[in-house]
Amino acid sequence: MRLLGSVVALASCVVAVCAAQASAAASGRECPVTARAVYAVDHTNGKVLCAKNARMKLHPASTVKLMTALVVLDRKDVSDEISVSSRAANVQPTRAGLVAGTSHSVGELLAVLLAASANDAAVALAEAVAGSEDEFAGLMNRKARELGMRDSQFTNATGLPDRSQRSSARDLAILTRAAFRHPFIKKVMAEKHVTITDNDGRKISRANHNKLLWRLDRPQVLGKTGYTRSAQHCYAGIAYYDDRRVSLVILKSRKPWSDVFSVLGVPRTVGR
Repeated sequence: MRLLGSVVALASCVVAVCAAQASAAASGRECPVTARAVYAVDHTNGKVLCAKNARMKLHPASTVKLMTALVVLDRKDVSDEISVSSRAANVQPTRAGLVAGTSHSVGELLAVLLAASANDAAVALAEAVAGSEDEFAGLMNRKARELGMRDSQFTNATGLPDRSQRSSARDLAILTRAAFRHPFIKKVMAEKHVTITDNDGRKISRANHNKLLWRLDRPQVLGKTGYTRSAQHCYAGIAYYDDRRVSLVILKSRKPWSDVFSVLGVPRTVGR
């Protein structure tokens, strides 16, 4: 009987998802985008506002850093100090400019990781948590399973190209919603600039890569950018309205900011 109940519950969930997608399609609002995959869902009622190749497995680029941050915050306090290894300091290409042998707090490294997509911070954090980036990737995959991300496989903490690293727009929407529940992540992602200081007093300042912080006030859109040649432009974020929130993910886009405006139905004149 328990098995039968589980099957019925699962079937009900599938029907609900299909109904939500059908409702979105029936609304008549199209999402003309350059992105290969899109997924946007209203948190209030679960309605899928826009879906295009939502389960297609693609390179997620630096949007994976949201998972990196979640795994780190599961195991470290933001006040913990971390030493920067030579491997971390020399990772390419996007770096904050961390210096090998110096140390930073976890919170500072997360700040440049999330706002400025710093790969050196990603590797330093991964090594501090798991001893190596490979071991850390195992923790990322475990977290993905816990969150119900069925289309994802992570192989590094940076989002740098790897043939085996894949995710879907739907999965990244799940990840984004989980990440932004953490007050620290939401706070950092709302900052236009971040400044960190190592134990030698050296300051590093970086701008947030999310250009929507400057281009759009209503709704406020906080999110993680990503780009590699194979992944093209990616974005995973949340739009904060007065009365609701919308998760949105775009993958393999040629014009990411234009695509975000299209998905949210925001006039192009807004924020210019």
